[in-house]
Amino acid sequence: MTVNSKWSAPGGLGRPDVDAAKISGQLGNSGAAMTVLVVDDDEGSLLVAKAAVEKSGHKCIVAADGDTAWQLYLERRPQVVVSDLMMPGLDGFDLCRAIRAAETSSYTYVVLLTSHGAQEDVLEGMRAGADDYVTKPLDPFVLHTRLLAARRVTALHGALADALDEAKDSNERLAEFTGRVSHDLRNPLTSILGYVELGATDAESGQTGEATEYLEIVGSSARRMLSMVEELLAFASIGGSLSRSRLSLAALVKEVAADLSLGLREAGAVVQCEDFDFDADESQMRVALQNLIQNAVAYRRPDVPPVISVTGQEAGAGVVVRVEDNGKGIGAGDRRRVVEPLVRLRREGDPAGTGLGLATCARIATAHGGRLEISPSPSGGTTVSVYLGAP
Repeated sequence: MTVNSKWSAPGGLGRPDVDAAKISGQLGNSGAAMTVLVVDDDEGSLLVAKAAVEKSGHKCIVAADGDTAWQLYLERRPQVVVSDLMMPGLDGFDLCRAIRAAETSSYTYVVLLTSHGAQEDVLEGMRAGADDYVTKPLDPFVLHTRLLAARRVTALHGALADALDEAKDSNERLAEFTGRVSHDLRNPLTSILGYVELGATDAESGQTGEATEYLEIVGSSARRMLSMVEELLAFASIGGSLSRSRLSLAALVKEVAADLSLGLREAGAVVQCEDFDFDADESQMRVALQNLIQNAVAYRRPDVPPVISVTGQEAGAGVVVRVEDNGKGIGAGDRRRVVEPLVRLRREGDPAGTGLGLATCARIATAHGGRLEISPSPSGGTTVSVYLGAP
């Protein structure tokens, strides 16, 4: 083996008669504009509400009856509905109930327009699923404040929906991961139990000649299980709080090459590295480089000595460390799959392994605010790019 290197981020409410556009500046108008559906069979009230919505910075669609409003809701899925109570077709209560029944992951904030002192209407509206109400005649300032509240509520619902989706996805990945672990541990465990039973049977019959062979197989299977458990524990420990420091890529590669010297020498491997200074967690980057260089040797082409090139460079606000080899390569259809824990390609001539190497590297990249990408190298092998975000 030779190591060639260059070692080289509410203001005051104001008065009720202040224009809505000025109020936007006072209350803050941050966030994306919403689509607001206004429903009223009184043309004058409809125009006032539409003007207030648009001055608040949102897009407004209008309907003069409940049936039209319902169709617009289904087609456009507005974030906010401002609806009168008494109108042709569906009334405000029924429209509100229909909206609540039709909602999926998104949430619609419903504001009902009521008459002064109509407490019974307010109570029934809330029971129907309304979030708020304003009295008629409509005050643009009051509507503007309700829209501010609506944006916060819908944003929170959106964040909650995203978190639930993420939790569901995480649970599905955990179930799949658990299944793979169970499968991979079951084989050596079955072997251990089988040969222990054979040994016990032989001992009962007085035949002990093959006991040594059985024990060797049991020991080998047990060691495989222990190795897998250790790698799983190491994989689980990746991430968490990072201890970043200024690192020399050449120095790290030199240390990793020394640790892997026996395997590199046996394969006739050449490891090349251009020096590059960057900030990262030293122990985790050492693990990543060890896995990638080890993979380059393990998955080499027959009778072709591995040539492994390690480079680093700035990438946007962060950096990228690349490990390129001249080995077997990874097909385009498998590049996303091989970074999943315990996934192995099982190609002819491939060595046995746990399928945790690339998954660990991907986890290290994610812990650093980055990502891992796999692409073909110019020689037909594999290039693994570990992107690290800025501290």
